[in-house]
Amino acid sequence: MSDDELYTLIKNINGKRDGIGYMPNLDVMGSPPVYHLKPYNLVAKLVTFDPWTEVYAMQHVQQHTTIPVPQVHRVIPESRDRGFWLVMDFIDGECLLEAWPKLSWWRRLQAICTLRSYIQQLHRAPLPSPDIPGPSDGTGRSFPCLGNHFDDGAGPFSTYAAMAAWHDHQNHRFQVLLHQQGVKKIWQYSKFDQSLPLVFCHFDLHMRNIMLDKNNRVWLIDWAFAGAYPAWFEYIPLGSTVKTANLMFSLPRSFAWFIGFIVGGCCAPWYYNNYIGDFYLRIESYRKRLIDSDYFVKQGIDPKLWQPADMARPSLPHVMVQRCFDIVYDTFLVVRGLFVPL
Repeated sequence: MSDDELYTLIKNINGKRDGIGYMPNLDVMGSPPVYHLKPYNLVAKLVTFDPWTEVYAMQHVQQHTTIPVPQVHRVIPESRDRGFWLVMDFIDGECLLEAWPKLSWWRRLQAICTLRSYIQQLHRAPLPSPDIPGPSDGTGRSFPCLGNHFDDGAGPFSTYAAMAAWHDHQNHRFQVLLHQQGVKKIWQYSKFDQSLPLVFCHFDLHMRNIMLDKNNRVWLIDWAFAGAYPAWFEYIPLGSTVKTANLMFSLPRSFAWFIGFIVGGCCAPWYYNNYIGDFYLRIESYRKRLIDSDYFVKQGIDPKLWQPADMARPSLPHVMVQRCFDIVYDTFLVVRGLFVPL
């Protein structure tokens, strides 16, 4: 199929008829920009940033894992220069959020175990640039980190240490803001933990990006945020939907029970609950404000009172308990054969 034929199909898209994944109770801002190019088994996804990192992520996963992901067939510019269209395979099925209430407990357990095996494969996949965090196109260039607490983008970071410094700086900015607002006791924060290696992460793992096709096969879609991060970053999009006070956006409780099991042995729930869980809210509190990074120095305040004294890292007993659980979990998967995708 030529580009002109694809443009004709895209021009004739009807949002209500061809939109994929639209859930009125959740998509208050409109349907996701993904459309079925009928009558073909193709979809067109509109992306407004560099499309090649998402394409590379999907190709990288196909080369190094057995995780089912859609095949990308074409990348073409959007006709009004609003971005690019990714033309991919259409997955005939339902997202896990829609399918979950209809599944038996046995089928749910199979899906959960399959997801755990996918994440293990993903985190074992080689990185093209092991010390460069964030998305990649395979060339060694660094790209802005997108999604979750990075929101509209942060970086690009040329090293792991630079990304860690960005996190520390955001916490320091919040610390300054509180003091400027009259909070007498200086808020303390822990430094970002760089002890865990970067691994390849999906970084947008939630129930709408997990598909169950007509043959009960589990697929992972939407790789726009994928890149090199600490393994516990995989927990962030799942943890945020558990913690939200808005029931409309929260995970089913019967799925939420298993998210620590799915992400696996990196003490991810600890990092989420003790470090990153409220990070986004802190960033939102000063997003529009300019804050002097040398504020405390200029105020003549003793550095011991405001500089971080510890690292955001779980205790050794906590880590050992997690590892013991992982041994039990993985033994169970092997014995029962549940690591095999549905």
